[in-house]
Amino acid sequence: MRLVRSGAAAVMAAVLTAAGLAGCSSSGSKASSSGGTGAVNLSFWNGLTGPDKAAVDQIISSFNSSHPNIKVTSDPIPWDVLYTKLLPAFGAGKGPDLVGISSDQLPGYASKHVLQPIDSMFSNGVDKSTIVPSALNAGIYGGKQYGVPIESTPVMLYYNKKMFSAAGISKAPANWDEWAADAKKLTLPGGTGGNPKQYGMAIGTNNTVELMPILMWMADGGILSDDGKNVLLNNAGSKQAIQYWANLIHDNHISPTGLTGGDADKLIESAKAAMEVNGPWATTGYKAAGIDYGLAPVPVGPNGKNASVGVTTVLGVSSKANAEKMKAASTFYAYWTQQSSQTNLSLKSGFPPVTTNVPGSALSANPDVAAFAAQAGSTRALAPGQTSFAAIQNDVYDPTIEKIIANPGQTGSLLDQAATQVQGMLSTGG
Repeated sequence: MRLVRSGAAAVMAAVLTAAGLAGCSSSGSKASSSGGTGAVNLSFWNGLTGPDKAAVDQIISSFNSSHPNIKVTSDPIPWDVLYTKLLPAFGAGKGPDLVGISSDQLPGYASKHVLQPIDSMFSNGVDKSTIVPSALNAGIYGGKQYGVPIESTPVMLYYNKKMFSAAGISKAPANWDEWAADAKKLTLPGGTGGNPKQYGMAIGTNNTVELMPILMWMADGGILSDDGKNVLLNNAGSKQAIQYWANLIHDNHISPTGLTGGDADKLIESAKAAMEVNGPWATTGYKAAGIDYGLAPVPVGPNGKNASVGVTTVLGVSSKANAEKMKAASTFYAYWTQQSSQTNLSLKSGFPPVTTNVPGSALSANPDVAAFAAQAGSTRALAPGQTSFAAIQNDVYDPTIEKIIANPGQTGSLLDQAATQVQGMLSTGG
């Protein structure tokens, strides 16, 4: 599972740290209109450079054609480059009017006052009631809406149908017991260095969209509470979930250890592993590799509830955008979230709608999208409104999980230590 939205988190955190609050609140959004056309120009920096780019370009072109008084100019930039240049650009007064960034990164920019609250969108033509609630929640910082979703998706379980059939498994697992049994059955000895020649799972534990928090949610644990105020890392549910899966990886070798998301993807694409929890962006690589895959919800755990992490890209507005630009941004987002736009975007980008106004029947031409859209109700934001989450993830959480997998007998004590560290980071703001 590649890190597609929150890449370069450490780089971004370093940039935010290095850039002082003063001097970072200006942008290049002084003009209300330009170009001699009378149109309101909106520059839009985003990281939508993948398979979704063509669909995004098309919707922006259609919007510009149908709204002669507004012109949106998209500037797609690779995620790592975007996060490196964005804050310095704001500080130099050369930032964009609109940004499309990961919801995990949003609090860092909002706390630096380079973005402005955009709750006014909901009184300027944007129908709040149609937006997927968890995706909308991902854009909240300090009790205010600083970002609205332009892409959001759950992750699901991909499984290799050919490998399942060869192992005599007739259907995707529905719960942890079935999942563990299938993973063990699909893990075959005979590889080099005493390792399996085939793995039941490919589980990324760094530089990836996280699986372990989903498993902890399924046992009533987690990293943080939904309001970000309480550390859950060492509650009973978190310890139960991590212990269960660390044992399977360490004792039964169902997955290699220390995988990045990219490493895990390659194992699936080379048919060296049978299952991975991933997002819709993976379909392109899997299809290109000739993998005949199936999709299923992440199998439920001890609490019996479906859960999935919501991977969300949000639209933010520069703090220096004036009222005219803010109204134009609202018009653009209202167009983005109308039913016809969301239907076209989903079918062409592979990402499910960010709204609930698209019926499942409208997505039947792309069964993968329909499958992901059906899971939208199970998604949760990983750390809404949490400015220090990048540091928590990179400096504490990921290293702790990898230590536990190497030594499951220390699960409880390592999670206790991690919880103490995270509590200290929350207390000091990072």
